[in-house]
Amino acid sequence: MTLLGIVGRVLLGLFFLVPGIMKALDPAAGMEIMVAREVPFMVPLYWASVVIEIVFGAMLIIGYREVIAALVLAALTMAINVGVHNFWAVPEEIVMTELQLFIKNTAILGGLLVAAAWGYSKR
Repeated sequence: MTLLGIVGRVLLGLFFLVPGIMKALDPAAGMEIMVAREVPFMVPLYWASVVIEIVFGAMLIIGYREVIAALVLAALTMAINVGVHNFWAVPEEIVMTELQLFIKNTAILGGLLVAAAWGYSKR
């Protein structure tokens, strides 16, 4: 992998690892948006997302099974987009914010798919 690819993979991994650690350290703040969106099974889903972000973010950073890591993080990103950043089902005053977060996450999803494809092509 080129230096540019490694830097990109590390940045994608950090996008998940750092927030995962922050969520683990302050669960009340992290769960706030899930409470507002009335996410079912909030506590187990929250902690599952924390573990996924930390473990698979770290895997992506170090390049360990990066295809699996990227695909798991892509699935998590899609689930968060639909369940939390659902701009089509929020009060009008936060539609633009949620739309922006949805679009940002969709771009991150694209980066994860590129990372998975790149990792797979190395085989």
